Amino acid sequence: MKQLAFDESPVKGGEQPEQILVRGCWRRVESIVDRWQETGRWWEGERVRDFFLVETTQGAFVVSQGPAGWRLERPID
Repeated sequence: MKQLAFDESPVKGGEQPEQILVRGCWRRVESIVDRWQETGRWWEGERVRDFFLVETTQGAFVVSQGPAGWRLERPID
């Protein structure tokens, strides 16, 4: 499967996500349903990432924030 390349982060926000890019349009995060942290492969130097389950008018998505910035992880069915 080919990964999409973004010129800018598909998520905007400060300490929590505020907008996400869905099908080419920015959608406001209506609510944050859940929040958690994952350590990743700490033995390989990966840092902790903060994950958020968010709802928009276009559905639910998992987004994360780490040292390199925001990432759109996946949609939720």
